[in-house]
Amino acid sequence: MENEATETRRIQLNYPLERVKEPILYRLVTDYGLIPNIRRAQIDVHTGGFIVLEISGNPAKLEAGIHFLRGLGITIEDVGMEPAI
Repeated sequence: MENEATETRRIQLNYPLERVKEPILYRLVTDYGLIPNIRRAQIDVHTGGFIVLEISGNPAKLEAGIHFLRGLGITIEDVGMEPAI
């Protein structure tokens, strides 16, 4: 098995109301091979919501996954990573 380069980003996904019931994180895992780690979330089927997550994977697939999210109308904000201790 080859060692594949990985990248980890901490981002906030801001969901529009019409997307909160869709399995979007599932698609990031199955379609792009990304590994999400949910750090915080607040989702409401009446108003929309957000998820803060660390997402890891191949850098090219990570960019493709983010492009997919934006195509769904999800806005993405970089939150930054905490320094390692």
